[in-house]
Amino acid sequence: MIERNLTIDDLGLISEWFKHSSEWIKEEGMLKEEIGPQRIGVWMSLYDRYKGDWLVWEDNGSTKGLSYHILHAPSNKRPWIGMVMVDPLFRGDGYGRQIIQLLSGKLQKEHFKIVYAGCPFTQIGWLQFLAACRFEQIGTDTLPSGKRYIKLVRPL
Repeated sequence: MIERNLTIDDLGLISEWFKHSSEWIKEEGMLKEEIGPQRIGVWMSLYDRYKGDWLVWEDNGSTKGLSYHILHAPSNKRPWIGMVMVDPLFRGDGYGRQIIQLLSGKLQKEHFKIVYAGCPFTQIGWLQFLAACRFEQIGTDTLPSGKRYIKLVRPL
């Protein structure tokens, strides 16, 4: 699988994936009807302040996934994987795990020893996915809004 930077041309396809991700829509407080390339572009721009990387993952000429990660999070100056989304047609085929593995390899080459992730308490399926990718729970956090997260770490 190869990676490339996300471009504006990807937003149409990515917005279709988001429409098929009811858990994500719920967590972000969006309505399915409002999701489109422009709305997704605006949502992604909210993360510009973190100076992270949106990557598109392709295999055999077909777009399989999307990821977002940052190298130096404001909270602890460590790398965090903020999102992994796989094309709904290929979910459960191992692409998400492969994206995590490839991102972990990139971070290891940059001399990082661990990578963090966070997951809402209510997203059991996401937590199971992260556990399958060798993430371990290290704590919890509650945002000022009252939303609770599980913090996880993965050795590289």
